[in-house]
Amino acid sequence: MVMYQFDIKEQKDLFSSALGSRIEVQSRSTIGRNAMKLSSKRIKAGLAVASSISLVMGVSVIAAPAQAAGTYKIGVSNSWAGNSWRETMVCAIKAEATLSGKVASVTVLSRNTDAAGQSADIRTLKTQGVNAIIVNSGDPSANNAAIKEAVDAGIKVIAVDNAVTAPNTTLVSNDQVEYGRAGAAALAKAMNFKGNVLYMRGASGAGADTDRDTGFKAEMKKYPKIKIAKEVFTNWDWATGGTLANQLLVPGKFQGVWTSGIDYNIVTAMTTKLKGKYIPVVGSDNNEFMKLTKSLAPKGFVGIVVPNPAIIGGAALKVAVDLLDGKTVASKNLLKPVALTYKANKAEIDARIVASQEAGFSATLSLPGYTTFTPTQLFRCKAPQDSDDGARA
Repeated sequence: MVMYQFDIKEQKDLFSSALGSRIEVQSRSTIGRNAMKLSSKRIKAGLAVASSISLVMGVSVIAAPAQAAGTYKIGVSNSWAGNSWRETMVCAIKAEATLSGKVASVTVLSRNTDAAGQSADIRTLKTQGVNAIIVNSGDPSANNAAIKEAVDAGIKVIAVDNAVTAPNTTLVSNDQVEYGRAGAAALAKAMNFKGNVLYMRGASGAGADTDRDTGFKAEMKKYPKIKIAKEVFTNWDWATGGTLANQLLVPGKFQGVWTSGIDYNIVTAMTTKLKGKYIPVVGSDNNEFMKLTKSLAPKGFVGIVVPNPAIIGGAALKVAVDLLDGKTVASKNLLKPVALTYKANKAEIDARIVASQEAGFSATLSLPGYTTFTPTQLFRCKAPQDSDDGARA
C-alpha cells in the first residue's frame, strides 16, 4: 500500500490541511484516438504508484462563471509528437475529459515544431472556439504573444509539464527543480559524496530542462569532492542517449550518471562498455529502468528512480475544468517527486512496474485528487467525441 500526502498551502497561510489516502495499485498531425502506442491488455487497477506528492499553491486565480455540463471544448498544443511520454500525457487528458462529463471535445494539435509553429497552433485552437488550452511548450517565453491573444479572448491557458512565463496562466507540473535536486542528492549519496558525474540533460531551452538544471547544480554545489565531468544533451531521445552512453562510458572515468529520463539504455550500455561494473544512475519512472533497477540490484547496481508522471496531463484537464467551473485554482500546481532506490523502496518499485507496457512507458497510473481513470481507460485514449466502438479496450 502507498500513502499519498497532499499538503495544501496558500500564500498568506490562510489555511493549511493535509490529506492522506491509501490506494492499491510517467506538416501537422493530430494525435487521434489510436495514437497512443501502448498495449491494450487489461491491467489490474491495483497497481501501486509510489511517490509522495505535494500540491504547492501559489497566487489564486478566480475563474470564469461555470458553463453548462458537457459543453466545454478543450484544446491541446503539444510541441513534440512521437514520444511515448507525450502520448501518455495526451491520453490522460482525453481519458479524464471523457470521465468528467463536462467536456464536449478535446482537439489535439501535436507536432514536432519550433516556437512559431506552436504559436500558430495556439492561434488555430483560439479560432476554433475552445474554452481552454493545455500547452506543453517547447520554450518558456516564445509563445507568450499567442498565449496572450488566447487569454484576452477569455480562454483559460494551462501550462503542463513545461512552465511558461506568460501572465494569467496556470501551471500544472512535476516540480522540475525538485526533480533535479532530489536525484542529485540521492546520486551524491550513492557515490559516497565523491567522484565524477556524467550529466545527461534533456533538451536545451525547454523549461523543464532549465528547472532541473537549476535544482541539480544547486544540490551538487554542496559536495566539493564531486565534479560534473561531462555535460551533454540527449534531447530526450532514446537513440541519442544510447549513442552518447556508448561514446562516453569508459571504465573508471565516471562514478555516477544523472539522466533527465533517458535512462535504461545508459544502464544497458554499461554491460559492455564498463564490462558489467555498474555505477549509480538517476532515471525516471520508466518501465525498463525500474526493471533493471530491480534485476541488477544483486549485482550492485544502484538505480535511482525519480518519478515524472506523464499522466500529469489528466491533472491539467481537471484544473482546466475547475477554472471553467468558476472555482478558485492556484496559479502553480506542483507534484513533488521523491527519489526511490531498490534498497530503500523495494515494494514501491516492484509495484510500479507494468509488465505489459513498453520499455519507455511512464509507469505512474494514478494521481489521487486529480485523476479518476483506470489503466484500461487511459490506454484506450478516448476523447469525449470519440465513438465507443471498443477498438481501444
